[in-house]
Amino acid sequence: MHNIEHTTPKKGDGREQRSEESRGRILNSATKIFAEKGFDGSRIDEIAEDAGINKRMLYHYFGNKEDLYVEVLRFNYDKIYTMSKNAFILADDPKENVTRAIRAYFYFLANNEAFVRLISWEALNGGRFARKVIPQFFELVELEFDGIIKDGIKRKFIRADIDIRQVILSVQALCLVYFNRREIVQPLWQEDMLSEGMLEARLQHILKLIFEGIFMS
Repeated sequence: MHNIEHTTPKKGDGREQRSEESRGRILNSATKIFAEKGFDGSRIDEIAEDAGINKRMLYHYFGNKEDLYVEVLRFNYDKIYTMSKNAFILADDPKENVTRAIRAYFYFLANNEAFVRLISWEALNGGRFARKVIPQFFELVELEFDGIIKDGIKRKFIRADIDIRQVILSVQALCLVYFNRREIVQPLWQEDMLSEGMLEARLQHILKLIFEGIFMS
């Protein structure tokens, strides 16, 4: 006779799930409001109301306004890192890996205007909060990218003198400038810069520049 084990849901499971849902709502509302008004112009009351959360509970989860803001940055950078990590398949063609990673980042920016605005606020304010998050993010991305670059060098696809940090910074700049300068540049273009055709044209331009810079001819 086989013993059938019955798994009884833990009492804390439902509570933990509700806690994660509440944290998610707070982070999404905080992302939106911090992006609209910056750190100094945003109020905890407003974020709590938008998230449908008691202000006391918000403080319970995140401590204070500064901690919440830093967690919003980390929350969004974690999304980018996860997408980049999932784009890398070590056994695959290095060019395909690089293409998937850059495409994922570019379209993340295209679909997350609030994040683009957050980064713009940080730039205006000297990166006072982003410096608590970005170094760890860059280290993680560099670790993932390093494997792809070394594999490409070994297989003689990629130049051996590549500075990985410079490449990561160049990709970030080439992608981000299209979105955080869009309202300034849009009058110079007849086409909508967020149209499918224009987005893909920009991405292909970025890929061409990166490929010519790192891949062996």
